[in-house]
Amino acid sequence: MLTTKNIITQKHARVFISSPKNGYKITWILFHGYAQNIDDFFRYFETFKNDIRFIIPEGLSRFYQKGMNGKVGSSWMTSEEREFEILDQFYFLNKMLKDFNINVAQTNVFAFSQGTATASRWINQFKLDFNKVCFWSGIVDLEKHPNLNPNKTELFIGDNDLFMDSALIKPTLKSITYEGGHFFTAKLLQQYIFNQ
Repeated sequence: MLTTKNIITQKHARVFISSPKNGYKITWILFHGYAQNIDDFFRYFETFKNDIRFIIPEGLSRFYQKGMNGKVGSSWMTSEEREFEILDQFYFLNKMLKDFNINVAQTNVFAFSQGTATASRWINQFKLDFNKVCFWSGIVDLEKHPNLNPNKTELFIGDNDLFMDSALIKPTLKSITYEGGHFFTAKLLQQYIFNQ
């Protein structure tokens, strides 16, 4: 019979930054979805980077998207040792706030799919009152996350998203339906998020 002992060890975690040469007016923290490659994920935001600082933390588990080589994607967590993976996420994300001197009140958050669970859990746990939070293609339960500010939080759901169950969407969280599935594009971002 096997027994398990968890040990705490240091780990190098990556944060990607896009800062305009002539300064920025606002900061957005972006949370990618399951198995996404950061370059592929960020390409939809490229057109908006002239006056925005984008900060993109990468999930702590990297793996090849297909087969044994090629493009690499990342995951935030699995069901295995879930509680410890959540603690590792919290430490990583809180250190990111400190290292980048992020003013939460002047910062926005965009989280896609699996990144929604990660971001919402972190925001709720530490009562982080971000300027604006956009959850895209991810379920958020305000009963389990009472510290999310419903006045500053929006949920975007595709009308043909096969991964989403509309019955799980709580009416207390503002939700916006767009035409499409479990994805976003630069055009959708322009229409719903970067249109101010």
